[in-house]
Amino acid sequence: MKEAKDILREWVQGSENIVFFGGAGVSTESGIPDFRSEDGLYRQSFRYPPETMLSHTFFLRHTAEFFAFYRAKMIPRGAKPNPAHCALARWEKEGRLRAVVTQN
Repeated sequence: MKEAKDILREWVQGSENIVFFGGAGVSTESGIPDFRSEDGLYRQSFRYPPETMLSHTFFLRHTAEFFAFYRAKMIPRGAKPNPAHCALARWEKEGRLRAVVTQN
């Protein structure tokens, strides 16, 4: 009997209409921190909640603070694409990837 990973591999190889559903796990593999883990952004203390600090209204009212937060917390220095990113890029180049849906 085939293993699930082998069945999935066959489906992907034979597909021309791929939609990828992903989440933080793809990003964390590249060294990009997530939001909800023990060390995630939502568990850290800031003057305002992160979702407020990343809003358009906050940007307009507190531009310098917006950019300071963004530079410090939202730009992961040294992050590199991992095998999942490379596969998605290859499928997109081949015209087989139709969409990427992520909560990130």
